[in-house]
Amino acid sequence: MKKRQSRRLLQVSLGICATVPIVTGLLGMAGINNPIYDEAHKPSGVLLDSNLRFLNGLSVGVGLCVLSIIPSIKSRSAELRIICALIFFGAVGRMLSVASYGLPPSPFDIVAFFELAVPPLLAYWQSRISG
Repeated sequence: MKKRQSRRLLQVSLGICATVPIVTGLLGMAGINNPIYDEAHKPSGVLLDSNLRFLNGLSVGVGLCVLSIIPSIKSRSAELRIICALIFFGAVGRMLSVASYGLPPSPFDIVAFFELAVPPLLAYWQSRISG
């Protein structure tokens, strides 16, 4: 595949990937009363709610950062690698939760896989088109 086509495909892929943390982050900012947690036992507390909303706000910010680098993706290696590392370390946190409490309900079990696998692939892909 030509570099230009690969770059365009990477940009589209990043655009799609960026919408996930933006949408889920906005939904998560609804806090512990969010309908996404209806089937789960809802923990209560100001601290948990505050942390949940803060971390979901970070997800929105990460998605917006990804969107901001898409137009000049060829020269934005450092920024993409930092974002990919953040997502990957977040997935490591999820894996610690899995080790402690077991798998979360679907689709979060699938999300964890993508958070571990996709960021390194995107960083590698970007390195291939930047050179």
